[in-house]
Amino acid sequence: MIYVEGYALITSLGKSAKASVRELKKENINPISIEGMRYYKISDSQPLDYYYHIEQVAQSAIVNANIDIKEIKHMALFIGTSSAKLPLNEYYAQENGALLKDLDMSKITEIVAKKLGIKGFRTIISTACTSSANALIQAKEMIESGLIKKALVVGVELYNQLTLKGFDSFMLLTKTEMKPFDRDRDGIVLGEALSAVVLGHNQSQFGLVGGAVTVDTSSITAPHHNNLKKVMNQALENANIQPHEIELIKAHATASIQNDISEAKAIHLLFSEEIPPILPLKPYIGHTMGACGTNELVLFLESLKEGFIPKAIHFKNRDEECALTPNLEELEAKEGYYLFNYFGFGGNNSSLVIKYKEF
Repeated sequence: MIYVEGYALITSLGKSAKASVRELKKENINPISIEGMRYYKISDSQPLDYYYHIEQVAQSAIVNANIDIKEIKHMALFIGTSSAKLPLNEYYAQENGALLKDLDMSKITEIVAKKLGIKGFRTIISTACTSSANALIQAKEMIESGLIKKALVVGVELYNQLTLKGFDSFMLLTKTEMKPFDRDRDGIVLGEALSAVVLGHNQSQFGLVGGAVTVDTSSITAPHHNNLKKVMNQALENANIQPHEIELIKAHATASIQNDISEAKAIHLLFSEEIPPILPLKPYIGHTMGACGTNELVLFLESLKEGFIPKAIHFKNRDEECALTPNLEELEAKEGYYLFNYFGFGGNNSSLVIKYKEF
């Protein structure tokens, strides 16, 4: 089995996984307004902090995993992002009046690897909202195949105008709150956050036991429920478990009209009358795009470690087309299997299965 040996997290809630979960539990959610658009911002974060933030979260995960210097040298590095270096490019363009020229994403892994002392395999994955989830799956498969022994997976998404204004131009942003599966939902609130996960063979409370990726060619913006059912089912098959063994689904749950309906239909198709509790996490930290795979995973795992499962927030009115009511009460942490969904623009869809066992 491949285990989550360590992790770290920086969000608008706090500068660590523990601090983020502490504020989550208190529902201390404070998105800011940027040109009239709501946004979850990391406090005091500046564009030139880009590599500093990545190095900080990566080093924290390495320390959390108790990895020695020799292991760091040979571990593999995976970075998942959808905006890559846009924050830096936009800053330099504004300061110097230059065009966005430095778009080579591969430089990110080279710079980060050099800062951390990693000399092993490194890659960057950019598949929209599934980027860091797909990085986790690729890392898992490479460890299982024996190609690498240990992996550091980093998800990074920091504020940039192109993403925010792009989503605004698609009329996908809400002016109020994210309300996944709610009858009155009207869109997304974006956010910045980054996280790092160390995967390897050393036993821990959390095992990454399954994962699957599919591509839906029916639409680049609205996933088809049959494809979403397929990717969830393939992840369960990869974990060698049945739907009834899932304790809870961490839904992708963007609070956009069509995506929530598609995800809800897929869940009904796969789980039939035995639908487990449903948890959207984006209302707590925003939709962090390419980094949501690792961000939401770490936020949830740290909550389990603290002994609880978060409740859904902002849900008020059930939408009969979705026919789902998310988990509205905080639950006690429970051993078992958890399903994580991530669905992205361009039709790339991913699901992960995590096994939690108390020590």
